[in-house]
Amino acid sequence: MAYCRECKQEKPNYQVQLGVCDECFNHISKASSGASTPPPPATTPFEWHQVILTTSMDVPNRRIERIVSIVATEAALGINVFRDIANNWRDFLGGRSKSSQNALAEARAACLNELKREAARLGADAVIAVDLDYNEISAAANGIVFVAATGTAVKLALEA
Repeated sequence: MAYCRECKQEKPNYQVQLGVCDECFNHISKASSGASTPPPPATTPFEWHQVILTTSMDVPNRRIERIVSIVATEAALGINVFRDIANNWRDFLGGRSKSSQNALAEARAACLNELKREAARLGADAVIAVDLDYNEISAAANGIVFVAATGTAVKLALEA
């Protein structure tokens, strides 16, 4: 992230050149050419929880203005001995392991929230083509379950 010396806001690096963001640069250029234009609109900080996540290649009823970046997050969970024992009994008796399901749900939620935070940090409005991958790394008696989430952060066009 870079800091704009004109509007005093933190912006993505690609939007700030020589200490001035694109929006302020455009405003300064128009003002110096004699055109009478209002100052750039005050922007409210974009909250990470407002970022849209979707597994599709677009956001319904919205046009994608530009691709910002690929975003990715990971969450790893250590399987403790008690959870491992409970899972072994479930394997033997059959049925669903509520402790493992809860752990995976927690890891998935953490990954999706991190995707939103990363996208908002980059100035994106949405993350499209979200993909979740689950895997396990087992080493002797201990195991680690991890969830990885990836997607494409995009800026959506403002609808008039």
